[in-house]
Amino acid sequence: MIEAIRLKLYNMNPKFKHIVSLLRKLPGVGPRQAGRFVLAMLDKPESELLELGEAISNLKSEITFCEICHNLSDNHLCDICSDKRRDVTKIMVIEKVTDLESIERTGLYKGQYHILGGTVNPVDGVFPENLNLDSLEKRIAKLTATDQIELIIATNPNTAGETTAMYIRDMLSSKTNVRITHLARGLASGSHLEYADEITLKNALEFRK
Repeated sequence: MIEAIRLKLYNMNPKFKHIVSLLRKLPGVGPRQAGRFVLAMLDKPESELLELGEAISNLKSEITFCEICHNLSDNHLCDICSDKRRDVTKIMVIEKVTDLESIERTGLYKGQYHILGGTVNPVDGVFPENLNLDSLEKRIAKLTATDQIELIIATNPNTAGETTAMYIRDMLSSKTNVRITHLARGLASGSHLEYADEITLKNALEFRK
């Protein structure tokens, strides 16, 4: 109740409303949640706000994307692609960086990744050319010139994820040196990798087919 009153009062302030409108541009952030964020920041010491502002200001210059798999990196390659112990003949195709983190927490997967940056979803204006599919095809063409590889499709088990998986299968249908597998259905339909518990992911990895 008190928070609701505070939000109502602060919403009369144009600068408060401006910051709220900026935060609402982030995915999944609604007006009330954005307002709570601003209220929380107002309670923080100025030193923390300056640190946050500096980190956001330097975001583009200090964080880049891996030129191989599109994972977050502070150099040309991410830690996984530069790790010589990882199996380069296994590539797991995932939608987002957060999916990679979930898989890595299981400690079971020792191959590499390819992050698409989303899924094919024409309703939302996302088409194959908007994703990192061209770099995936080129990467596989280079690897299959000398090795047999396993491509593990790990898109989320929902409509957009399944559409993307189908597109990838069709895209690589002529590649003879590629064995395409999918995570087993330890993942419930409509769920998301980043919210799956480690046991569910462990089963999905071990029983992929």
